[in-house]
Amino acid sequence: MQVAATLTARRAVQTLPGIRGPTCMRFIGSLTLLASLWACQSYVAVPVQPVTLVAVSQRNRVRVFTKADVLLVIDDSFSMSGKQQRLAAALQNFTNDLDALKPPVDYQVAVTTTTVSERLGACGPAGDPNAAARCDSEWEAPGFSCDSGLACFRSFPKGGQFNQGSAAPAPVLRRSDYTGQDFARYLASSVQVGVNGARQPQGMEAMKMALRQTGFLRDGSKIVVAFFTDAEDCSDPEHRLAMLQKDPKTGNIVDQCAIMARGDAQSALEPVASYVNYLRGLKDSDGTPKEVEIGAVVSLQDGTQDPGLCANPACDAACDAPAAMSACDGRCKTSPTYQICMADCVSECHTFCGGQVPGRRYLELAYAFSGIAANVCSDDASPSVSRLSSVIGIPTEILLRAPPSSPELLVVRLERGGHAFECAAGQGYDIVSTADGPAVRFAGNCLLQPNDVWDLRYLTNR
Repeated sequence: MQVAATLTARRAVQTLPGIRGPTCMRFIGSLTLLASLWACQSYVAVPVQPVTLVAVSQRNRVRVFTKADVLLVIDDSFSMSGKQQRLAAALQNFTNDLDALKPPVDYQVAVTTTTVSERLGACGPAGDPNAAARCDSEWEAPGFSCDSGLACFRSFPKGGQFNQGSAAPAPVLRRSDYTGQDFARYLASSVQVGVNGARQPQGMEAMKMALRQTGFLRDGSKIVVAFFTDAEDCSDPEHRLAMLQKDPKTGNIVDQCAIMARGDAQSALEPVASYVNYLRGLKDSDGTPKEVEIGAVVSLQDGTQDPGLCANPACDAACDAPAAMSACDGRCKTSPTYQICMADCVSECHTFCGGQVPGRRYLELAYAFSGIAANVCSDDASPSVSRLSSVIGIPTEILLRAPPSSPELLVVRLERGGHAFECAAGQGYDIVSTADGPAVRFAGNCLLQPNDVWDLRYLTNR
């Protein structure tokens, strides 16, 4: 009878409509329990706990392009110290992966930062130079004004512009112009954008501004945008949000962007849907909508696709190693409070290792385009950028957004040449473990081909 219940559940998964978000289903656990009771004919009372399973559908078409315009949006806030270097170290593998795509892809890459503007705290009266000076002092940076909304505001003229690294010959790097080794070296220079940017990261608004730069998007090319950040997107083009505010009772800094992003307060942030609509509105010269892929290398719960505060054990261990302690000693040896300085230095190092704020909004944007997510805290960024390269070509595996409650309740289908068929576990696909959670790896007749539509449906306990 348990087999019958599992088959019933599997049929339910197979007949799920093509939903894009999770739908709650509460009957599967009861079916299995009832089957067990019928089989044993026992009169023992069994307490029944309600089981909520979530139905997930992931679906997309494999579209192969011979041109790709890649935009990397790099967080340049203070917490990114060290993380940009991990990305730079992975770019040789990224270049190799892109060069190996079949058919070959003519690709170019540009880099921008998450810095657009910064709106913090409260001030008044508006326009008062003394109020502006107090803003500079309170937020420890020059250039603030007290705006009409009585918040400390400063703009960054280079917001949305392409960053040209010190070793890079141009802000937009076209692969065909350089050797593979030089291209990776130039790009590694450009992604190390520094950590002196805005404390209000606005990756999505920066993306929009960068894509509007004349000459970057080529006709007939696929657009690939990848965000690399340990913070949340705080895009606010209308200047409605004071992201960081000080609690008047405690003096603690409160991150209003993070609060709004997780839904704990009415949001003043620009809706993610407006950026989805912008990207879907981009067209080639013949009026055909642009193909768009989104990657989000953000703070995820370790080993999952869920937003959360990730950790980096290797980085944490390095913070307590002799080399790091020696560096802190050099920084603190002239401090009048040496022990406090040392404790703060080590604590700061550990803080930079992990994620700062879950990247919920970036995941929402990525999933709107059936994109990918990876963990920004990984000590090796190569797997993350390899996933990005795979969506430019033909993917060999698809990350699942949550672990299936049972392998038997995962249905993998393909549509090819007008015909639909189901892939068999162990022959057409395998479920594999990755650093970012479980994935479906295609095999045999189910290896993806151009114009295939892959369709994954499963139940999860999340």
